[in-house]
Amino acid sequence: MFRVLIRLVPVLALGVATVALAQTTTSPAAATPSAGPYSTTVAVAGTSDAQRDAAIAEALGQVLQQVSPGATLPPDALAQAPGYVRDYHYRRAATGGLELQVDFDPGAVGRLVAQSSQAAAGALAAQPGTGASAGAVAQGGTAALWVDGIDDSHAFAALLSILRGDPALHDVIPEAAQGDGVLLRVTSDRPLADVLAGLGGPAGHLEQAAQPHPGADATLHWTP
Repeated sequence: MFRVLIRLVPVLALGVATVALAQTTTSPAAATPSAGPYSTTVAVAGTSDAQRDAAIAEALGQVLQQVSPGATLPPDALAQAPGYVRDYHYRRAATGGLELQVDFDPGAVGRLVAQSSQAAAGALAAQPGTGASAGAVAQGGTAALWVDGIDDSHAFAALLSILRGDPALHDVIPEAAQGDGVLLRVTSDRPLADVLAGLGGPAGHLEQAAQPHPGADATLHWTP
């Protein structure tokens, strides 16, 4: 009986190691595909901490462009990239290499998008008229839009979804954030006032703000 037990120990150890490896690395067929703008997959050289962190930093850059095209990372954001991660796992690529699928926390990424524009906020607020000309706003073109009442990342994501979902608006890019407001650069095919009026409505979240914001061509208020 003792001989049987001794023979079973290596077999059990091998089984445990196999299960642990399966939890760390999955095949391309079994891997869960990336979902939503806060998730992406990047190639990774290996599974060391340094290699993983480098891949996460690359993934953060990709996700930031998915969420807010044109935004730039603050200087220290790449070093802090692992702190924005909600989940990650390795998997085998179709080419045989190793990939890392990274899912970032939407709230953390939303705060990062706002922080990436803080340096520009003061400059834009101090320079009225940096937006589009009156003619461009009246006939269509590029304009600066300020929206206040954005008090969490969910509201920010919903705002971007609404604006980018309007076929008359293009290049909706966050440029600055201050307090509960965000300044966006938008390009419109039609008069901006007409487009913004159509975004309101009985069940809408956007309405004309009580006070205009300095440096913005139009100012709206977000309501939950």
